[in-house]
Amino acid sequence: MTETIGALIGLFGGAVLGLSGWFFGRKRAYKNRGLDERYYLIRDKARATSWQVTLAAMYILFFLVILKIGISAASALGILLLVQMGSWATLIFYYQAKY
Repeated sequence: MTETIGALIGLFGGAVLGLSGWFFGRKRAYKNRGLDERYYLIRDKARATSWQVTLAAMYILFFLVILKIGISAASALGILLLVQMGSWATLIFYYQAKY
């Protein structure tokens, strides 16, 4: 029971801290005129490309399931979440350097 409570605190605490960081970061960027069209262009391109990377990861995971490699649903969803968020963050840095 203690592990479940700790997991729930971590899950919801992480969400609250992440959303508050996102909110205050955008508020500060707006104050410093950082939310311009370049910002939106970079975020849109990174989001679109990260979905393509996630789609490739889905195909790989489906292939592993077809081959009957023991992968649970929780592991597959965790991998997809990691691929989605990791590729999105990496591509934001890439497009910031490119544009």
